[in-house]
Amino acid sequence: MRSPLRAGVLLGCVVLGLLAVTSVSACGGLFCQNTPVDQLAERIIFAVEGQDTISAYVQINYTGSAPDFSWVVPVPSVPEVDVAEIATFDQLSNVTSPIFIPPLMPGCAPIPVPSMAVGASVDSAAQEGVVVLASGTAGPYGYDVITSENPNELIIWLRRNQYRLTEEMEPLIRVYVEEDMLFLAMKLRPEQGVQDIQPVVMTYKSVHPMIPLRLTAVAANPNMNVVTWILGDGQYMPTNYARPVIEDKNLRYSFNTGDGTNYLQLVDQTVDLYNGRAFITEYAGSTAPLLNQVSDELARDLLTKYPYITRFFGRISPEEMTVDPEFDLNMALPDVSNVRDLSGMNPETFWTCEGTDQNIVIDYDAGVVPEGFR
Repeated sequence: MRSPLRAGVLLGCVVLGLLAVTSVSACGGLFCQNTPVDQLAERIIFAVEGQDTISAYVQINYTGSAPDFSWVVPVPSVPEVDVAEIATFDQLSNVTSPIFIPPLMPGCAPIPVPSMAVGASVDSAAQEGVVVLASGTAGPYGYDVITSENPNELIIWLRRNQYRLTEEMEPLIRVYVEEDMLFLAMKLRPEQGVQDIQPVVMTYKSVHPMIPLRLTAVAANPNMNVVTWILGDGQYMPTNYARPVIEDKNLRYSFNTGDGTNYLQLVDQTVDLYNGRAFITEYAGSTAPLLNQVSDELARDLLTKYPYITRFFGRISPEEMTVDPEFDLNMALPDVSNVRDLSGMNPETFWTCEGTDQNIVIDYDAGVVPEGFR
């Protein structure tokens, strides 16, 4: 008997390359900034259809040779597999990233550089204890959906069929087998090269979006950015991760360090309070105002079909990836704007011209951090 359905997407390959967020968007105010659009990040889009179907769009970035590429992801049911374009991720990032409207600059500020930006059919034949539930091709990829009650046989099958696994992945695959998850295994078709890699789309029966970070940990970098969008009928929230807020009063900008705002530093400090188990809700609201700001066909289709979008941002290191984050709908939550209007702040406080220490002491009450996160 399988466990209750949940959507799972592995944010990484056997040789994991972080997903580069390279797009930048302009805004009306001087030093108006989007963050973190120039950072390396894992990016995933969940589209929740009704009560039991989820489509997951996952960007893949890979550096290495084509024969060495393989991508193995736990899924709750046999998915339909397709491909998408990176432009969809870039344009959703542009219209939902944080935007800071600063106060007037003090006299000590240097002349700024304008527009700075930061930031299938089923084959039930068993082979070696492994059941191949589906096989096919999607874009540049060939894929198999497999299951086994024996994780060792599943690992052997993957290797014999040219899916590359590291030793570090083996115990994590065993964990997901114990949790009754299926596996989608993908590799590049023989005639395809690394330059042909595209984002992957998986649609399957599911209840709650879930990111299997435990398997991602084997190849993740420290403070890895994770950007997640969930489209559906209303705002989503993590059910087993905290959702703290970055307060405007703690934001600073330093000319001296060249780092721009201290937003990422504040995210790190805040998430560390929860041992990595926290996501910042950077945008939550109606999709209608965003529709005219995108030109990508899929982005427009998603924003037209679904009335609400939530964007989450987290920074997490491999040793903190011990719990897979899950998300659920909460219609009672208020909207969250991505525009941070700081124009009313004291300019001498926001703009730090003399290399003032930007390490802000976050004065959260002790009760804010739940016992399970300490």
